Amino acid sequence: MRIFFNNNIPLPPLELLHSFFFLEPMEWRRTYGRAPKMIHLEANFVQFKEELLPKEGNKALLTFPFLHIYWTDCCDTEMYKSSVKEDMMRWQNSLRTHGSSDWVIIVVETNDTKKKNKTNILPRSSIVDKIRSDFCNKQSDRCVVLSDPLKDSSRSQESWNSLLLKLRTLLLMSFTKNLGRFEDEMRTLREKRTQPGWSFCEYFMVQEELAFVFEMLQQFEDALVQYDELDALFTQYVLNFGAGGT
Repeated sequence: MRIFFNNNIPLPPLELLHSFFFLEPMEWRRTYGRAPKMIHLEANFVQFKEELLPKEGNKALLTFPFLHIYWTDCCDTEMYKSSVKEDMMRWQNSLRTHGSSDWVIIVVETNDTKKKNKTNILPRSSIVDKIRSDFCNKQSDRCVVLSDPLKDSSRSQESWNSLLLKLRTLLLMSFTKNLGRFEDEMRTLREKRTQPGWSFCEYFMVQEELAFVFEMLQQFEDALVQYDELDALFTQYVLNFGAGGT
């Protein structure tokens, strides 16, 4: 699953973040009375570029950015007002333009940062409060603090655990929402199969992508169901064509 990140600071190794994401399974609850399942979320971190955001009409799941992350270590009042806030606004405007509503802002706090910025420093809570007030509105949980991420301490570990739980939860929520939307649009497309110009090949590619997604989650039975449905649909399609139908 794609996660786009936007940052101007050195990040922890992405391999480390990737391994943390895949480390433990998460309970996946879906709608329509389906039983919950345990799945592994495999994250693919991609540097944010506006040209990579989905174009209108592009509903591909395999390349869809399910979560956007903005990293900052700003603790300086003037810097926040003059540059960081404006950059965050541009970032959010880009997401809004492309219909992306799943994002989180991560404020990184380190002792080194504090030492470099001895003037105009706001307490961490004040910077976080400003960001939440400026960008998060009623979604205060969309701004998270990561404390001393590269240190070997209990405080750092607790901060990491809290952050990873938040990211995994947001990613799963976004995936479930967008998967449901994809399945609804796929069903709508299938219901048009009797209309002139309907293409089985185009529909096949849509439902096969759904099968690939289930395979990625190691939900192999659900993946096979997609091919069984395609097989049945193709058989009926051929019979109708042979009988002179559509």
